[in-house]
Amino acid sequence: MDGVSGLTQDVVQPEETFDYDFTVPDAGTYWYHAHNRSFEQVGRGLYGALIVEEAEPLDIDREEVLILDDWLIDPETAQIKDDFGAPHDLSHAGRIGNLLTTNGTFNLGLSARKNERLRLRLINAANARNFQLGLEGLDGWAVALDGMPLAAPIKVTEPMILAPAQRIDLIVDVVADVGETAHILQFGREEAFSQVTFEVVEWGSKNRRDAPLALPPNDHRMVDLSEATMLSLSMEGGAMGRMRSASLGGELKPIGEIVEAGYFWSFNGKVDGINGDPLARLDRGQNVRLKIVNDTAFPHAMHLHGIHFHEVAENGTLGPLRDTTLLERGQTREIAFVADNPGQWLLHCHMLSHAASGMMTKIVVG
Repeated sequence: MDGVSGLTQDVVQPEETFDYDFTVPDAGTYWYHAHNRSFEQVGRGLYGALIVEEAEPLDIDREEVLILDDWLIDPETAQIKDDFGAPHDLSHAGRIGNLLTTNGTFNLGLSARKNERLRLRLINAANARNFQLGLEGLDGWAVALDGMPLAAPIKVTEPMILAPAQRIDLIVDVVADVGETAHILQFGREEAFSQVTFEVVEWGSKNRRDAPLALPPNDHRMVDLSEATMLSLSMEGGAMGRMRSASLGGELKPIGEIVEAGYFWSFNGKVDGINGDPLARLDRGQNVRLKIVNDTAFPHAMHLHGIHFHEVAENGTLGPLRDTTLLERGQTREIAFVADNPGQWLLHCHMLSHAASGMMTKIVVG
C-alpha cells in the first residue's frame, strides 16, 4: 500500500477513492503525502503525520507533533507562488520557501510548565529545505530517528540537521524559569531565530526526573555486512554538474535533449530510472550494502521506501536505523539493510523537484 503512482498503483483520479489497508508493525513517528506530482502537491500541503504509539505509555507529561515546512509565497499576492516545476528549482537546490511554519503556523507558540517532560515528534515536510535546529530553555535527548528507536538516548548538545522526509523524536525537560520562554531554534545563515516557542506559565514539578530511558526497540533483523551484496548508485547532473549525456527510454541522449524532456539529474546514467529495469532485484532476507556517490554540486536527501537501513561509518560500524540519509555535495556514503519487505520500493531524492527531474529508481524485493 505504498501509494507510488506508476509503480505500486494507479493515480487516484478526481472524484475517485482508494482505500489504504495495511498493518503498522513498528511504533514511531511517520508521515504520509501525495506521490503524484509530489513536488507540487506536497508543496501545497497535501501531507500529514502518521503516529504509531508504543504498547506501553512513556514517562512523559505530554507530547507534541511538530511538522516543519516552508512555503514559497508571492509577495505581491500573499498566495503560494504558482511556479511549481520551475527549471531553476528542478536543476538547482529545489523549491526553497520564504515562509517557515510549524503545523502551518509561523512562529508557533505553545505553553509549558517548569520541569515538564515533553516528547517532541519533529517531521520535515519541506520540499527541499534542510532544517538546522537547536534547543534553548529545553534540556533534550534524541530517542528515535525516522521512526526507529535509538539503542540509547543521545543528549542534544549540537545543532540537529533534519533533511526533507527525516524525523527526530526528542524527549525534553523544560528548564526555562516560570515567566521565561523556551525555544526550538532554527539556525539561519547569519543568526538563529525561534521556530517554536514554549511560554513557561507555571511550575510543573519542583524536581527534575532522571535522564529518560531508551524507547522499546522495534523488531528488526541486523544486517550482516560479511554476507552483503554490493550495489552502487551514482548521482549526476544538475546546474554546475558534469553530466553531458544520459539514458532516456533506453537510448543514450545528449544533455540538450535530456533537458528539453524535463530532466536534469541521473542515477547511474539514467534519468527515468523508475521505468525499465530496477537498480536491483533482491531475494527476501538478502543483505545489501549500497554505495551512494553524490557527484553533483547540491545536497540530496536519499529516501528508501519500505525498508529501513543503517548508515555505514568509515570504520565499518553501523549507525542507527533510518529511511532517509542526507548526502552533501561531493559526498559518498554507504548504507546497509536487510531486504526483508517484499515489494517494489522507490529510492529517490526527497528534494522533490530533484525526484521529478530524474532522481528516482526502484528496488524490487521478491
